[in-house]
Amino acid sequence: MKAKIIHILCEGQTEQGFVEEVLRPYLIDNGVTSVKSVIVSTNKKLNAQGGMSSYTHARTDLNLMRQSNPDSSFESHTFTTMFDLYALPCDFPGYEEADAIVEPYARVNSLEQSFANAVNDSRFIPYIQLHEFEALLFCGIEHLVKIYPKCKKPCEQLTKDLQKVGNPELIDNGPTTAPSKRIIKAIEGGNKYKYNKPATGKSVTKEIGIDELRAKCQHFNEWIEQLINR
Repeated sequence: MKAKIIHILCEGQTEQGFVEEVLRPYLIDNGVTSVKSVIVSTNKKLNAQGGMSSYTHARTDLNLMRQSNPDSSFESHTFTTMFDLYALPCDFPGYEEADAIVEPYARVNSLEQSFANAVNDSRFIPYIQLHEFEALLFCGIEHLVKIYPKCKKPCEQLTKDLQKVGNPELIDNGPTTAPSKRIIKAIEGGNKYKYNKPATGKSVTKEIGIDELRAKCQHFNEWIEQLINR
């Protein structure tokens, strides 16, 4: 049987931390041989990573990953991404067409299809998180309170925000109301704490568990299903 290797291009440290410490063990338990992650390079001369501001950054790194990891009789490679829909660079393939679509799932599916068409590799599975990584944390707000106990009251508002839409992936992508913006306001309001995105992202999603994330987040679940069954 061929070794099954998955390469994940991550938008930043928060996504990579989740992939390395939470997602990788789950995928390996489900038949994947190896999971490798890298952060998008934004300036190779300066060795800068994360903060993707152009589709060119993603395209360049994906091309390098694919070219340096050909399939063989011993191993097969799958390439994927973990990018946020929130603040996605507007030069992404199909951005304007998708931006005109109101329904969030249809919008992100349209973007991913255009992304797949642009990469044009059957081994590529595009994934764009609705609306950003921190939506996953809304699956277990009680775990957020364990890390920041003085913020129990503000975090009750996060629960109300979730109840209004009924689904973490539907919390919007406004500049002040995206999932991360809501969480930062709850944690840092009144200067009780300084929110640590990478560490909190890993800790909370680990406590929630991938199975629970899959149960509560439809689009995320579809991605995991594709990675396992490829």
